[in-house]
Amino acid sequence: MNWTRTHALAGGVGLILLVNAVALGGVAWNRSGEPDSVLPLSQRELLRNSDWYKENSGLSLRLRWRTPSRDDLARQHNRGWQPALDSRKMAELGFRMPEQVDDDSARRFGRQQAREALLVLELDGPLYQREVELTRKRLDEARQAADAAPQNARLADERDFIRRELDSEEKTDTRLLLKDVGLDLQALRARYPDRQRYLIVHGQVRPVSNYYQHIWTLGGTASSVGTDSLNVPHQWRERLDRLTTQPHRAADGLPHPYVAEVAFGRRLEPWIRRIDMP
Repeated sequence: MNWTRTHALAGGVGLILLVNAVALGGVAWNRSGEPDSVLPLSQRELLRNSDWYKENSGLSLRLRWRTPSRDDLARQHNRGWQPALDSRKMAELGFRMPEQVDDDSARRFGRQQAREALLVLELDGPLYQREVELTRKRLDEARQAADAAPQNARLADERDFIRRELDSEEKTDTRLLLKDVGLDLQALRARYPDRQRYLIVHGQVRPVSNYYQHIWTLGGTASSVGTDSLNVPHQWRERLDRLTTQPHRAADGLPHPYVAEVAFGRRLEPWIRRIDMP
């Protein structure tokens, strides 16, 4: 009995050591050679994880990105929900698209399993500038409407709400937006060669179908994989902890600024190389 228990314990310890060795080997290989991309990400793109207050010494950040908004023309054409990925992109990713869309085929489409894909995210580029311009345009229209009816409290509230949206868009919202989704890393890199503007990460794409005003819309949603817990290196941990314990500055109410140099390695897995704080 003791012999069996001893060997079982030794086998368990050996398995743990093997798993750890494989994991460390994967990390080392990911960080070897030139990274696929290196980007300066600020507090707008990297959020403090809620597990900071657990009883451990580790600190981690998660990547924050979003999908582009629709413009006014698209809203006028279809005021219902629109997917982040359209039906043509879903077909490119290998999803089975029905030849004729009806209730049954739309539901069958939505029941397909999620697929792995590569997500291209654009940092502080044309997509972000478009978000700012769209919000400014909405604010101009809301101001004109409120000025034309000064007694209308609803229009005044809408104007003030959009003004706060613009303030967030310009100062706090993430500047990292979904640019493209594909399956071939080399093809995506050829299309988006700027490695300080475009990062590529692993992700999952799920099919979704929506029924609005007697019309089915088929498409998909995307989520990133492996970007929810970027470990903060020890040399910056204490200072960043103090900086983000009070999430906003008293002077202007904005988040405390910091910029992290984040590399995405051979396996497209991110790690923090340095953090600059004022």
